[in-house]
Amino acid sequence: MFDFDAELAERYGAFTSYTSAVSPALVEYYGENPTAEVDRLLDLYATSERNVLDLGCGAGQTLCRLAPKVKHIWGLDQNQELLAATRLRTERLGLENVTTVYGSIYDAEAIASLPDDTFDLAYSRRGPNFSEQLIPKLRQEAMVVQEFVSGFDGYPLGEIFGRRHYTPYYYTDHELIISTYAELGLFPVSSKVYFYEEYFRDGEHFEAYLKQMWAMLSNWRLPPCPYEAARDWAALDLYVRYNTTPKGVRLLRQRKVYVLRRVPVAFYPCQ
Repeated sequence: MFDFDAELAERYGAFTSYTSAVSPALVEYYGENPTAEVDRLLDLYATSERNVLDLGCGAGQTLCRLAPKVKHIWGLDQNQELLAATRLRTERLGLENVTTVYGSIYDAEAIASLPDDTFDLAYSRRGPNFSEQLIPKLRQEAMVVQEFVSGFDGYPLGEIFGRRHYTPYYYTDHELIISTYAELGLFPVSSKVYFYEEYFRDGEHFEAYLKQMWAMLSNWRLPPCPYEAARDWAALDLYVRYNTTPKGVRLLRQRKVYVLRRVPVAFYPCQ
């Protein structure tokens, strides 16, 4: 961990895969760990002859881990501060095969700056879904690894507070994912679903986590929906009372990990 990581961890926490004071006190997985599974898949496909695209690269932890193993790696992110951290990390590590691009998957200028027919591997760790604009950037037979967090990391208990937002590039329903990606020419190779539990020490700890996560949503350019104690504490307190266990306040989470290949798809499920 570099000196700049400590400040980013306190500000962004789990939003960018950091551990901070407001992170869950305990995380329990049943069976495989989805983070370890994504690492395994990326290590499998990130080989020396491949060009790689990281969608939503954040502060560059995964990008910089893979860079020494691949021919070249590009990182796309719409948060300037995190992208600056990625650049600084690559400099500190002496990596010379990294290109960073500022923008979102629907930023036409950013997408245009990515080379066509180049990427042998593309991945998104809890980041944006793949869009039609990105497909020409992939080579035929390119592998795609995508991790989803149902309900989004930034939206735990959104339904309790009566605020659920959706965007055209974040969706996690299995049939919708398969159908949409098949239409784009991404054939599903495998999919896995992971259920796990996070525990918080008490209501105040859980509240601090929610405040941090919702603060990060401004980076997604979504409608504002911050946690406000005066308005939301009663709903949160009700949840805490019904979900407090000997291990802490329990939150059930779900992640999905997909592997896809860019090939012509002759048939896909009807919506």
